[in-house]
Parts: sequence; C-alpha cells; structure tokens
Amino acid sequence: MTGLDAVHQYAMIPPGKLLRPLLVVHAALTVGGELSSVLPAAAGIEGVHVGSLMHDDIIDRDTQRRGRAAVHAAFGPAQAIVAGNALYFSWFAALAECAERGVPTDRIAHALEVQAGAGVTICRGAFDELAMRGGLDLSVDDYLAMARGKTAALLQAACRIGSILGGGDIPTTDLLGAFGDHLGIAFQIRDDLLPYDPATAGLAGKPADSDLRNHCPTLPVLLAHQRADPAGRAALRHTLLNEADPRTALRRMRALLDETGALEATHAMADHHAQLARDAISQLPATAHTHALALLTLPPSETTRPAPA
Repeated sequence: MTGLDAVHQYAMIPPGKLLRPLLVVHAALTVGGELSSVLPAAAGIEGVHVGSLMHDDIIDRDTQRRGRAAVHAAFGPAQAIVAGNALYFSWFAALAECAERGVPTDRIAHALEVQAGAGVTICRGAFDELAMRGGLDLSVDDYLAMARGKTAALLQAACRIGSILGGGDIPTTDLLGAFGDHLGIAFQIRDDLLPYDPATAGLAGKPADSDLRNHCPTLPVLLAHQRADPAGRAALRHTLLNEADPRTALRRMRALLDETGALEATHAMADHHAQLARDAISQLPATAHTHALALLTLPPSETTRPAPA
C-alpha cells in the first residue's frame, strides 16, 4: 500500500479507544436503528477524529502519538495535512454509504446538517484554544466554552447523528446530544489531568509535556492559578511560560497543582459533567445500549461494573 492509503492506514491502525464510533452505534441502537445502516457513519466519524489528531500534532509540534511517530513525523507535515483533509471529507462520504444501505434521505439530510455544524464548531474551538495560549487569567467559563467546541462538539454530533440515522425522535435525539456534550467536557477535563496525575501520567496519547511546551493553560492549571497566593501565581506563570527544561516544568507544575488542591477540584468537575451525562440518558428507557453509554462516562478504573439483568 502506498500514497494516501498508506498514510491513512498508518494513522488509523491500530485504532484508539473508538469512543466516537461507539457513540454513533449505541445511540442508533438505543432508538431501534439497524447496525449495518449506521456503520459507515461510525467509521467516518473515527476518520475525522484521527484527521484532527494529525493536524493537532503539527500545530503542537508533537512528534509522538500513541507511543510511535506522529503521522507528520513519519510521512512529512504536508502529507499529514493533506491526508487529514481527506479524512474530513470521508466523514461526509460515509453518509452517502448510509443512504445506499437504506437510511431515508430526510435522515441523511438532517445528519449532514449536524455534521457540518459540528465541523465549524470544532474549528472554532481549536482556534479559541490557540488564542488562549499563555493566558492564566482566563475564567473557567472561558475554558468550558473552548472545551465544548474543541472536544464535546464531536461527541455530541456522534450521539445526535446515531440517533437521527437510527430514526430517533427529537426529544430522544436532544437527550442523547446532551449526553454527548457533557461526556465530551468530562473527557476533555480528564485528558487535561493525564500529564499531572501520577496514576494516569503514562496514559496520554501525546507527550506529557505537550501542554506546557505549548503554554496551554488547561483546567487544572487555571484552577491552581485561581487558588494560589501571589507567590504561587508567579511560580505557575514562570513554569507555564518561561521554564526552558520540559522535565523541570512538568515536575514543578505537578507540585503546584498538588499544593493548591487543583487536581482534586479538576477531578470533581470531570465527575460533575459525567454525572450530568448520566442524568441525561437516565431519562431514556433502560437498555443494554443506554447502560453501555453510561459506562463510557466512568474513569477507566471503574468500567467493570456489571450490566443490569
């Protein structure tokens, strides 16, 4: 395999957690849809997610992803940009395949509207994240608005698209969308914690020093800045903006987050949004699929709870 196909195979295999395809599938099955009809949409949304990671790695100058060379490091930045663009378009081509598998055209048109809107929102969130770099005086609301666009928009779209393609009504689609929105915020907050929490430091798909190297004020850092005294704020600012050695910066930031109680506060916010996600789908009839969705809100260490009888 050569050319564009080789880049895509490298980027997508082996896969990650497949969270977004799972959301499409379980949302569709929750409303009584057929698995075979929505599988192209599930594959397409994984493609757009992987494409976004390829572009993120270029923006962040991260040369590693999931324990191996990032796509731009393996094939070149220009090739990674073009290949990522192709994956974005494959997301829309997937809807045409859903139509070929019998999904009515009105559902395809509605799903297309959701996909296009989510794509613009994701780009706006990514742009806002770039504008936030280096800023420690941002509010938690500023952060949540960015996370809702950059990360939660795609998870919300996955749930809404699955429901729409599966034939869900508007109230059910809205509840599944609310689930995806809060799940996405919880997911982004937990992702922000990975470099700083000793229990999860090795689980991040990107280098642990990426946020610090790129001067990104993630939620735990913002909460620490709010809680710190003047000396602590000065230390946070130096660590985020001026510390030249990445290992020293990471060690110091972990200590500052621990001293201010920011790690616990950040975990609590993630848990709050995870609970809001569960509250949303608790309003739907309990099935194996709503249970599977609820499990996705839990931290990895808690995902072994038994299914309901």
